[in-house]
Amino acid sequence: MMNNKITEGTIWKQAILFFIPILFGTFFQHLYTIVDAVIVGRGLGTAELAAVGGSAAKYIAMITNFFIGISIGVTAYASRSYGEKNFKKLKAIIFNGTLLFVCLGLIFSIIGIVFSFEFLNLMGTPKDNIDLSNTYLKTYLYGILFCVIYNLFTGILRAMGDSKRPLYILMFCSILNIILDLLLALVLGLGVFGVAIATVFSQGVSAVLLFILLLRSLENTEHYKLSVDFPLMKDVAILGIPAGIQSILASFSNMAVQSTVNTFSTMTVAAWSAYIKLDGIVDAFISALSGSVITFVGQNLGAGKIDRVKKSVKQITIIGYMMMPIIIAVFILNRFTLLSMFTTDQEVVATSANILLFVIPMYIVTIPQYLLSQAVRGLGKSIMPMLLGLFGSVGLRLLWIFVIFPYNPTIEFLGLSYPVISFIMSILFFAYYRIVVNRLEYNKP
Repeated sequence: MMNNKITEGTIWKQAILFFIPILFGTFFQHLYTIVDAVIVGRGLGTAELAAVGGSAAKYIAMITNFFIGISIGVTAYASRSYGEKNFKKLKAIIFNGTLLFVCLGLIFSIIGIVFSFEFLNLMGTPKDNIDLSNTYLKTYLYGILFCVIYNLFTGILRAMGDSKRPLYILMFCSILNIILDLLLALVLGLGVFGVAIATVFSQGVSAVLLFILLLRSLENTEHYKLSVDFPLMKDVAILGIPAGIQSILASFSNMAVQSTVNTFSTMTVAAWSAYIKLDGIVDAFISALSGSVITFVGQNLGAGKIDRVKKSVKQITIIGYMMMPIIIAVFILNRFTLLSMFTTDQEVVATSANILLFVIPMYIVTIPQYLLSQAVRGLGKSIMPMLLGLFGSVGLRLLWIFVIFPYNPTIEFLGLSYPVISFIMSILFFAYYRIVVNRLEYNKP
Protein backbone atom coordinates (compact mmCIF):
# COMPACT_ATOMS: atom_id res chain seq x y z
CA MET A 1 0.00 0.00 0.00
CA MET A 2 1.30 3.44 -0.92
CA ASN A 3 1.55 6.58 1.16
CA ASN A 4 0.64 9.91 -0.44
CA LYS A 5 0.17 13.49 0.66
CA ILE A 6 -2.88 14.36 -1.43
CA THR A 7 -5.09 14.87 1.63
CA GLU A 8 -2.47 16.78 3.63
CA GLY A 9 0.51 19.10 3.23
CA THR A 10 1.08 22.00 0.82
CA ILE A 11 -1.35 21.57 -2.04
CA TRP A 12 0.55 23.19 -4.89
CA LYS A 13 3.73 21.24 -4.11
CA GLN A 14 1.88 17.93 -3.94
CA ALA A 15 -0.09 18.82 -7.07
CA ILE A 16 3.09 19.45 -9.06
CA LEU A 17 4.73 16.25 -7.79
CA PHE A 18 1.60 14.33 -8.74
CA PHE A 19 0.98 16.17 -12.02
CA ILE A 20 4.43 15.94 -13.60
CA PRO A 21 4.48 12.11 -13.90
CA ILE A 22 0.94 12.23 -15.35
CA LEU A 23 2.09 14.84 -17.87
CA PHE A 24 5.05 12.75 -18.94
CA GLY A 25 2.88 9.64 -18.98
CA THR A 26 0.25 11.31 -21.15
CA PHE A 27 3.01 12.63 -23.39
CA PHE A 28 4.55 9.21 -23.85
CA GLN A 29 1.12 7.76 -24.55
CA HIS A 30 0.66 10.39 -27.23
CA LEU A 31 4.16 9.53 -28.43
CA TYR A 32 2.69 6.29 -29.75
CA THR A 33 0.69 8.21 -32.34
CA ILE A 34 3.44 10.75 -33.04
CA VAL A 35 5.98 8.03 -33.78
CA ASP A 36 3.44 6.33 -36.03
CA ALA A 37 2.99 9.60 -37.92
CA VAL A 38 6.72 10.31 -38.22
CA ILE A 39 7.54 6.82 -39.49
CA VAL A 40 4.54 6.69 -41.79
CA GLY A 41 4.87 10.24 -43.16
CA ARG A 42 8.61 10.19 -43.74
CA GLY A 43 9.14 6.49 -44.36
CA LEU A 44 6.02 5.54 -46.30
CA GLY A 45 4.40 8.67 -47.75
CA THR A 46 1.67 11.31 -47.65
CA ALA A 47 -1.17 8.90 -48.49
CA GLU A 48 -0.17 6.60 -45.62
CA LEU A 49 0.05 9.59 -43.24
CA ALA A 50 -3.50 10.59 -44.19
CA ALA A 51 -4.63 6.98 -43.58
CA VAL A 52 -3.13 6.80 -40.07
CA GLY A 53 -4.10 10.31 -38.98
CA GLY A 54 -7.41 10.83 -40.77
CA SER A 55 -10.80 9.13 -40.45
CA ALA A 56 -9.42 5.93 -38.89
CA ALA A 57 -7.80 7.92 -36.08
CA LYS A 58 -11.13 9.62 -35.37
CA TYR A 59 -12.93 6.30 -34.85
CA ILE A 60 -10.13 5.00 -32.64
CA ALA A 61 -10.27 8.24 -30.64
CA MET A 62 -14.05 7.88 -30.28
CA ILE A 63 -13.75 4.44 -28.67
CA THR A 64 -10.79 5.43 -26.50
CA ASN A 65 -12.46 8.62 -25.29
CA PHE A 66 -15.68 6.74 -24.53
CA PHE A 67 -13.84 4.41 -22.17
CA ILE A 68 -11.80 7.23 -20.67
CA GLY A 69 -15.15 8.89 -19.97
CA ILE A 70 -16.57 5.78 -18.32
CA SER A 71 -13.36 5.32 -16.33
CA ILE A 72 -14.18 8.60 -14.58
CA GLY A 73 -16.83 6.65 -12.68
CA VAL A 74 -14.25 4.07 -11.59
CA THR A 75 -11.51 6.57 -10.70
CA ALA A 76 -13.88 8.92 -8.85
CA TYR A 77 -15.14 6.10 -6.63
CA ALA A 78 -11.64 4.62 -6.30
CA SER A 79 -10.10 7.92 -5.15
CA ARG A 80 -12.96 8.47 -2.69
CA SER A 81 -12.56 4.95 -1.24
CA TYR A 82 -8.81 5.44 -0.99
CA GLY A 83 -9.36 8.74 0.83
CA GLU A 84 -11.70 6.91 3.23
CA LYS A 85 -9.11 4.09 3.58
CA ASN A 86 -11.81 1.58 2.65
CA PHE A 87 -9.61 -0.89 0.75
CA LYS A 88 -12.16 -3.68 0.56
CA LYS A 89 -14.51 -1.39 -1.33
CA LEU A 90 -11.60 -0.19 -3.47
CA LYS A 91 -10.86 -3.76 -4.57
CA ALA A 92 -14.54 -4.32 -5.37
CA ILE A 93 -14.53 -1.18 -7.53
CA ILE A 94 -11.41 -2.33 -9.40
CA PHE A 95 -12.71 -5.86 -10.06
CA ASN A 96 -16.21 -4.88 -11.15
CA GLY A 97 -14.97 -1.89 -13.13
CA THR A 98 -12.53 -4.10 -15.04
CA LEU A 99 -15.24 -6.67 -15.76
CA LEU A 100 -17.51 -3.94 -17.12
CA PHE A 101 -14.73 -2.56 -19.31
CA VAL A 102 -13.82 -5.95 -20.79
CA CYS A 103 -17.42 -6.68 -21.79
CA LEU A 104 -17.99 -3.26 -23.34
CA GLY A 105 -14.57 -3.28 -25.01
CA LEU A 106 -15.26 -6.55 -26.80
CA ILE A 107 -18.61 -5.24 -28.05
CA PHE A 108 -17.08 -2.04 -29.46
CA SER A 109 -14.21 -3.98 -31.02
CA ILE A 110 -16.48 -6.43 -32.83
CA ILE A 111 -18.83 -3.73 -34.12
CA GLY A 112 -15.89 -1.66 -35.36
CA ILE A 113 -14.23 -4.57 -37.16
CA VAL A 114 -17.44 -5.60 -38.92
CA PHE A 115 -18.40 -2.11 -40.07
CA SER A 116 -15.00 -0.43 -40.47
CA PHE A 117 -15.20 0.09 -44.24
CA GLU A 118 -18.76 1.45 -44.03
CA PHE A 119 -17.72 3.86 -41.30
CA LEU A 120 -14.80 5.21 -43.34
CA ASN A 121 -17.01 5.58 -46.39
CA LEU A 122 -19.66 7.40 -44.35
CA MET A 123 -17.04 9.93 -43.25
CA GLY A 124 -16.18 10.70 -46.84
CA THR A 125 -12.64 9.31 -46.67
CA PRO A 126 -10.94 10.06 -50.02
CA LYS A 127 -11.37 7.11 -52.42
CA ASP A 128 -7.65 6.94 -53.07
CA ASN A 129 -7.05 6.56 -49.33
CA ILE A 130 -9.90 4.39 -48.03
CA ASP A 131 -8.22 0.98 -48.44
CA LEU A 132 -5.12 2.04 -46.49
CA SER A 133 -7.32 3.63 -43.81
CA ASN A 134 -9.39 0.45 -43.51
CA THR A 135 -6.28 -1.70 -43.10
CA TYR A 136 -5.00 0.47 -40.27
CA LEU A 137 -8.36 0.81 -38.54
CA LYS A 138 -9.35 -2.85 -38.64
CA THR A 139 -5.93 -4.02 -37.42
CA TYR A 140 -5.99 -1.55 -34.52
CA LEU A 141 -9.50 -2.60 -33.51
CA TYR A 142 -8.44 -6.21 -33.01
CA GLY A 143 -6.35 -5.02 -30.07
CA ILE A 144 -8.34 -1.98 -28.87
CA LEU A 145 -9.17 -3.83 -25.63
CA PHE A 146 -5.53 -3.49 -24.55
CA CYS A 147 -5.75 0.29 -24.93
CA VAL A 148 -9.03 0.34 -22.98
CA ILE A 149 -7.65 -1.69 -20.07
CA TYR A 150 -4.41 0.28 -20.01
CA ASN A 151 -6.30 3.55 -19.54
CA LEU A 152 -8.49 2.04 -16.81
CA PHE A 153 -5.57 0.67 -14.76
CA THR A 154 -3.60 3.89 -15.16
CA GLY A 155 -6.58 5.89 -13.90
CA ILE A 156 -7.03 3.62 -10.88
CA LEU A 157 -3.37 3.83 -9.87
CA ARG A 158 -3.50 7.61 -10.16
CA ALA A 159 -6.69 7.65 -8.09
CA MET A 160 -4.66 5.88 -5.40
CA GLY A 161 -2.02 8.63 -5.56
CA ASP A 162 0.51 6.72 -7.70
CA SER A 163 1.42 8.71 -10.80
CA LYS A 164 5.08 7.65 -11.08
CA ARG A 165 5.03 3.90 -11.71
CA PRO A 166 2.54 4.07 -14.61
CA LEU A 167 4.97 6.57 -16.18
CA TYR A 168 7.90 4.15 -15.95
CA ILE A 169 5.90 1.39 -17.61
CA LEU A 170 4.71 3.68 -20.36
CA MET A 171 8.24 4.93 -21.08
CA PHE A 172 9.42 1.35 -21.53
CA CYS A 173 6.51 0.48 -23.79
CA SER A 174 6.95 3.68 -25.84
CA ILE A 175 10.50 2.63 -26.64
CA LEU A 176 9.21 -0.84 -27.51
CA ASN A 177 6.63 0.76 -29.82
CA ILE A 178 9.31 2.76 -31.64
CA ILE A 179 11.45 -0.32 -32.19
CA LEU A 180 8.50 -2.36 -33.46
CA ASP A 181 7.36 0.49 -35.73
CA LEU A 182 10.72 0.61 -37.45
CA LEU A 183 10.99 -3.17 -37.66
CA LEU A 184 7.48 -3.97 -38.88
CA ALA A 185 6.62 -0.93 -41.00
CA LEU A 186 9.97 -0.24 -42.66
CA VAL A 187 12.35 -3.21 -42.34
CA LEU A 188 9.73 -5.90 -42.96
CA GLY A 189 7.72 -3.66 -45.29
CA LEU A 190 4.33 -4.18 -43.59
CA GLY A 191 3.34 -0.52 -43.97
CA VAL A 192 0.34 0.80 -42.02
CA PHE A 193 -0.53 -2.76 -40.98
CA GLY A 194 2.82 -3.01 -39.20
CA VAL A 195 2.31 0.37 -37.54
CA ALA A 196 -1.02 -0.76 -36.09
CA ILE A 197 0.43 -4.09 -34.89
CA ALA A 198 3.31 -2.29 -33.14
CA THR A 199 0.97 0.04 -31.26
CA VAL A 200 -1.47 -2.68 -30.21
CA PHE A 201 1.28 -4.99 -28.98
CA SER A 202 2.98 -2.23 -26.99
CA GLN A 203 -0.28 -1.23 -25.32
CA GLY A 204 -0.91 -4.88 -24.48
CA VAL A 205 2.41 -5.06 -22.65
CA SER A 206 1.47 -1.86 -20.76
CA ALA A 207 -1.86 -3.32 -19.66
CA VAL A 208 -0.26 -6.51 -18.30
CA LEU A 209 2.44 -4.66 -16.38
CA LEU A 210 -0.08 -2.24 -14.86
CA PHE A 211 -2.23 -5.16 -13.72
CA ILE A 212 0.78 -6.59 -11.88
CA LEU A 213 1.37 -3.19 -10.25
CA LEU A 214 -2.22 -3.02 -9.03
CA LEU A 215 -1.98 -6.47 -7.45
CA ARG A 216 1.22 -5.56 -5.63
CA SER A 217 -0.14 -2.20 -4.46
CA LEU A 218 -3.03 -3.84 -2.64
CA GLU A 219 -1.45 -7.10 -1.47
CA ASN A 220 -1.11 -6.00 2.19
CA THR A 221 -4.63 -4.58 2.53
CA GLU A 222 -7.92 -6.08 3.65
CA HIS A 223 -8.89 -9.31 1.86
CA TYR A 224 -11.61 -9.15 -0.77
CA LYS A 225 -13.36 -12.20 -2.22
CA LEU A 226 -13.95 -11.66 -5.93
CA SER A 227 -17.65 -11.30 -6.65
CA VAL A 228 -19.82 -9.62 -9.27
CA ASP A 229 -21.51 -6.64 -7.63
CA PHE A 230 -24.23 -5.34 -9.96
CA PRO A 231 -25.32 -2.46 -7.65
CA LEU A 232 -21.70 -1.25 -7.57
CA MET A 233 -21.46 -1.56 -11.35
CA LYS A 234 -24.63 0.50 -11.56
CA ASP A 235 -23.17 3.23 -9.34
CA VAL A 236 -20.00 3.34 -11.42
CA ALA A 237 -22.01 3.36 -14.64
CA ILE A 238 -24.32 6.17 -13.45
CA LEU A 239 -21.30 8.40 -12.87
CA GLY A 240 -19.16 7.22 -15.78
CA ILE A 241 -21.53 6.45 -18.66
CA PRO A 242 -22.79 10.06 -19.07
CA ALA A 243 -19.16 11.11 -19.55
CA GLY A 244 -18.70 8.21 -21.98
CA ILE A 245 -21.80 9.20 -23.94
CA GLN A 246 -20.58 12.77 -24.07
CA SER A 247 -17.24 11.51 -25.41
CA ILE A 248 -18.93 9.45 -28.13
CA LEU A 249 -21.17 12.29 -29.27
CA ALA A 250 -18.24 14.70 -29.13
CA SER A 251 -16.31 12.22 -31.27
CA PHE A 252 -19.16 12.22 -33.78
CA SER A 253 -18.87 16.00 -33.99
CA ASN A 254 -15.10 15.55 -34.45
CA MET A 255 -15.93 13.15 -37.26
CA ALA A 256 -18.08 15.90 -38.78
CA VAL A 257 -15.02 18.12 -38.59
CA GLN A 258 -12.92 15.37 -40.23
CA SER A 259 -15.56 14.92 -42.92
CA THR A 260 -15.29 18.64 -43.63
CA VAL A 261 -11.49 18.32 -43.75
CA ASN A 262 -11.92 15.45 -46.21
CA THR A 263 -13.59 17.85 -48.68
CA PHE A 264 -10.17 19.46 -49.13
CA SER A 265 -7.27 17.81 -50.99
CA THR A 266 -5.27 14.82 -49.76
CA MET A 267 -2.42 17.27 -49.08
CA THR A 268 -4.66 19.31 -46.77
CA VAL A 269 -5.87 16.14 -45.02
CA ALA A 270 -2.24 15.18 -44.40
CA ALA A 271 -1.49 18.72 -43.12
CA TRP A 272 -4.45 18.54 -40.74
CA SER A 273 -3.27 15.10 -39.56
CA ALA A 274 0.20 16.46 -38.80
CA TYR A 275 -1.24 19.45 -36.93
CA ILE A 276 -3.55 17.21 -34.86
CA LYS A 277 -0.52 15.22 -33.68
CA LEU A 278 1.01 18.35 -32.16
CA ASP A 279 -2.35 19.59 -30.94
CA GLY A 280 -2.56 16.30 -29.06
CA ILE A 281 0.48 17.29 -26.99
CA VAL A 282 -1.33 20.41 -25.78
CA ASP A 283 -4.33 18.22 -25.06
CA ALA A 284 -2.03 15.84 -23.15
CA PHE A 285 -0.99 18.72 -20.89
CA ILE A 286 -4.60 19.67 -20.15
CA SER A 287 -5.56 16.02 -19.64
CA ALA A 288 -2.75 15.63 -17.10
CA LEU A 289 -4.08 18.61 -15.16
CA SER A 290 -7.59 17.16 -15.33
CA GLY A 291 -6.36 13.82 -14.02
CA SER A 292 -4.76 15.61 -11.09
CA VAL A 293 -7.96 17.52 -10.30
CA ILE A 294 -10.22 14.47 -10.14
CA THR A 295 -7.79 12.63 -7.83
CA PHE A 296 -7.33 15.57 -5.46
CA VAL A 297 -11.07 16.27 -5.39
CA GLY A 298 -12.04 12.61 -4.91
CA GLN A 299 -9.56 11.80 -2.14
CA ASN A 300 -10.20 15.00 -0.21
CA LEU A 301 -13.95 14.55 -0.54
CA GLY A 302 -13.56 11.03 0.84
CA ALA A 303 -11.51 12.44 3.72
CA GLY A 304 -14.23 15.03 4.39
CA LYS A 305 -11.97 18.03 3.60
CA ILE A 306 -14.24 20.30 1.54
CA ASP A 307 -12.06 23.39 1.98
CA ARG A 308 -9.09 21.46 0.64
CA VAL A 309 -11.19 20.39 -2.37
CA LYS A 310 -11.71 24.05 -3.31
CA LYS A 311 -8.09 24.99 -2.72
CA SER A 312 -6.89 22.05 -4.82
CA VAL A 313 -9.02 23.06 -7.81
CA LYS A 314 -7.91 26.70 -7.55
CA GLN A 315 -4.20 25.97 -7.23
CA ILE A 316 -4.11 23.36 -10.01
CA THR A 317 -5.88 25.84 -12.30
CA ILE A 318 -3.23 28.47 -11.49
CA ILE A 319 -0.50 25.95 -12.33
CA GLY A 320 -2.18 25.44 -15.71
CA TYR A 321 -2.24 29.17 -16.47
CA MET A 322 1.44 29.49 -15.55
CA MET A 323 2.59 26.62 -17.78
CA MET A 324 0.35 26.90 -20.83
CA PRO A 325 1.94 30.09 -22.28
CA ILE A 326 5.35 28.39 -22.21
CA ILE A 327 4.04 25.39 -24.15
CA ILE A 328 2.32 27.62 -26.69
CA ALA A 329 5.50 29.67 -27.22
CA VAL A 330 7.63 26.56 -27.77
CA PHE A 331 5.19 25.26 -30.38
CA ILE A 332 4.98 28.54 -32.27
CA LEU A 333 8.73 29.18 -32.33
CA ASN A 334 9.53 25.61 -33.45
CA ARG A 335 6.49 24.85 -35.60
CA PHE A 336 8.34 24.18 -38.88
CA THR A 337 10.92 21.94 -37.23
CA LEU A 338 8.27 19.99 -35.31
CA LEU A 339 5.98 19.51 -38.31
CA SER A 340 8.87 18.47 -40.54
CA MET A 341 9.18 15.36 -38.37
CA PHE A 342 6.01 14.01 -39.99
CA THR A 343 6.67 14.63 -43.67
CA THR A 344 9.22 15.86 -46.20
CA ASP A 345 6.45 17.45 -48.29
CA GLN A 346 7.03 21.19 -47.74
CA GLU A 347 3.55 22.13 -48.92
CA VAL A 348 2.09 19.91 -46.19
CA VAL A 349 4.45 21.44 -43.61
CA ALA A 350 3.58 25.02 -44.62
CA THR A 351 -0.17 24.41 -44.51
CA SER A 352 0.03 22.61 -41.17
CA ALA A 353 2.24 25.37 -39.69
CA ASN A 354 -0.33 27.96 -40.73
CA ILE A 355 -3.10 26.03 -38.94
CA LEU A 356 -0.98 25.78 -35.80
CA LEU A 357 -0.11 29.49 -35.79
CA PHE A 358 -3.78 30.39 -36.18
CA VAL A 359 -5.24 28.05 -33.55
CA ILE A 360 -2.72 27.14 -30.82
CA PRO A 361 -2.50 30.56 -29.09
CA MET A 362 -6.22 30.38 -28.31
CA TYR A 363 -5.79 27.34 -26.07
CA ILE A 364 -4.89 29.53 -23.09
CA VAL A 365 -8.63 30.17 -22.62
CA THR A 366 -9.67 26.50 -22.56
CA ILE A 367 -8.19 25.43 -19.20
CA PRO A 368 -11.26 26.00 -16.96
CA GLN A 369 -13.51 23.84 -19.13
CA TYR A 370 -11.37 20.74 -18.76
CA LEU A 371 -10.41 21.17 -15.11
CA LEU A 372 -13.78 22.23 -13.74
CA SER A 373 -15.68 19.55 -15.66
CA GLN A 374 -13.48 16.93 -13.98
CA ALA A 375 -13.78 18.64 -10.61
CA VAL A 376 -17.59 18.40 -10.58
CA ARG A 377 -17.41 14.77 -11.67
CA GLY A 378 -15.02 14.10 -8.82
CA LEU A 379 -17.71 15.60 -6.58
CA GLY A 380 -20.18 12.99 -7.84
CA LYS A 381 -22.01 14.98 -10.53
CA SER A 382 -22.57 13.36 -13.92
CA ILE A 383 -25.74 14.45 -15.74
CA MET A 384 -25.23 18.23 -15.83
CA PRO A 385 -21.55 17.96 -16.92
CA MET A 386 -22.73 15.68 -19.73
CA LEU A 387 -25.44 18.10 -20.84
CA LEU A 388 -23.08 21.07 -20.74
CA GLY A 389 -20.46 19.08 -22.63
CA LEU A 390 -22.94 18.04 -25.31
CA PHE A 391 -24.09 21.63 -25.73
CA GLY A 392 -20.53 22.70 -26.48
CA SER A 393 -18.78 19.76 -28.13
CA VAL A 394 -21.78 18.74 -30.23
CA GLY A 395 -24.27 21.61 -30.50
CA LEU A 396 -21.90 24.54 -30.87
CA ARG A 397 -19.41 22.60 -32.98
CA LEU A 398 -22.04 21.49 -35.48
CA LEU A 399 -23.34 25.06 -35.53
CA TRP A 400 -19.84 26.20 -36.43
CA ILE A 401 -19.43 23.59 -39.18
CA PHE A 402 -22.79 24.02 -40.90
CA VAL A 403 -23.64 27.67 -40.24
CA ILE A 404 -20.50 29.72 -39.46
CA PHE A 405 -17.79 27.87 -41.43
CA PRO A 406 -19.39 28.42 -44.88
CA TYR A 407 -18.77 32.17 -44.48
CA ASN A 408 -15.01 31.54 -44.31
CA PRO A 409 -14.35 28.01 -45.64
CA THR A 410 -10.65 27.69 -44.85
CA ILE A 411 -8.91 24.93 -42.92
CA GLU A 412 -7.57 27.45 -40.39
CA PHE A 413 -11.04 28.80 -39.61
CA LEU A 414 -12.32 25.26 -39.16
CA GLY A 415 -9.60 24.57 -36.58
CA LEU A 416 -10.44 27.76 -34.71
CA SER A 417 -13.77 26.23 -33.69
CA TYR A 418 -12.09 24.15 -30.95
CA PRO A 419 -10.61 26.89 -28.74
CA VAL A 420 -13.50 29.33 -29.32
CA ILE A 421 -16.08 26.79 -28.19
CA SER A 422 -13.89 25.72 -25.25
CA PHE A 423 -13.79 29.34 -24.07
CA ILE A 424 -17.60 29.49 -24.02
CA MET A 425 -17.72 26.18 -22.15
CA SER A 426 -15.16 27.42 -19.62
CA ILE A 427 -17.57 30.18 -18.59
CA LEU A 428 -20.47 27.73 -18.23
CA PHE A 429 -18.49 25.17 -16.23
CA PHE A 430 -17.15 27.86 -13.90
CA ALA A 431 -20.72 28.91 -13.08
CA TYR A 432 -21.81 25.29 -12.49
CA TYR A 433 -18.76 24.50 -10.36
CA ARG A 434 -19.55 27.43 -8.10
CA ILE A 435 -23.12 26.18 -7.66
CA VAL A 436 -21.96 22.66 -6.72
CA VAL A 437 -19.32 23.88 -4.26
CA ASN A 438 -21.73 26.31 -2.60
CA ARG A 439 -24.21 23.47 -2.07
CA LEU A 440 -21.49 21.31 -0.53
CA GLU A 441 -20.55 24.04 1.90
CA TYR A 442 -24.20 24.64 2.82
CA ASN A 443 -24.73 20.94 3.56
CA LYS A 444 -21.41 20.50 5.40
CA PRO A 445 -22.00 19.24 8.97
